[in-house]
Amino acid sequence: MGLTLQAPGQLSPLLLIDDDRSLASLISEYCGVGGFSITSAHSGEDGLRLVRQQHFLLIILDVMLPGMDGFEVLERLRLSSDTPILMLTTRGAALDRVHGLENGADDYLAKPFQPEELVARIKSILRRVYPKEGLAKFTIGDITVDESERSIKLCGQRLDLTGAEFDLLRLLLGQPGDPLSREKLIPRIFGRDPTSFDRSIDNLVNNLRRKLGTHQDGTERIKSVRNVGYCYVIANEGAESS
Repeated sequence: MGLTLQAPGQLSPLLLIDDDRSLASLISEYCGVGGFSITSAHSGEDGLRLVRQQHFLLIILDVMLPGMDGFEVLERLRLSSDTPILMLTTRGAALDRVHGLENGADDYLAKPFQPEELVARIKSILRRVYPKEGLAKFTIGDITVDESERSIKLCGQRLDLTGAEFDLLRLLLGQPGDPLSREKLIPRIFGRDPTSFDRSIDNLVNNLRRKLGTHQDGTERIKSVRNVGYCYVIANEGAESS
């Protein structure tokens, strides 16, 4: 069923945190066909415990959990883990999706969904997060990008970025001064088509602006280009901004 991603010496282990046992069984079956091994936890507390005990390539996290909800689990995970997280939300719950992306989720999928779409989303995230050999290392101003380690350093200090934040900043740094539209960025970062009210890129930009700060002269590093999109601006270079 297409690409099967593996970590060295092991199959592709995923963690599912969802209290719906029937759904967990269905996801486990389809992911097994797709080349993934699912470990299930039916509460946030159990999920956090498993993360401390085992290595997972990706975490599937439901928002609606008994007791500790998915957002609290997400916040706790991001205190110590950069493992990519795919959140499951209620269809139409736009605020849930925005909140999840702002707090470190890499993507979301609305329930109910087709199992094939879930597997496709998982593979899309893993292709972005776990790179192939021979990727580049380059420097733009005071920022250094190491694609093999998926790390970005600012003035020698590694930035604490989610997978989606890394992907966006890497794309912007790849062509500084040239704006990229939301319509082009969303498929490349999230592996899905953009929608009319999709603010996921704007949320990621806000997060990156907070983490990067400004240039020494006080100018923004990531600028909004009116009616176009976003671009990374090197110090002392300008761009028409909104």
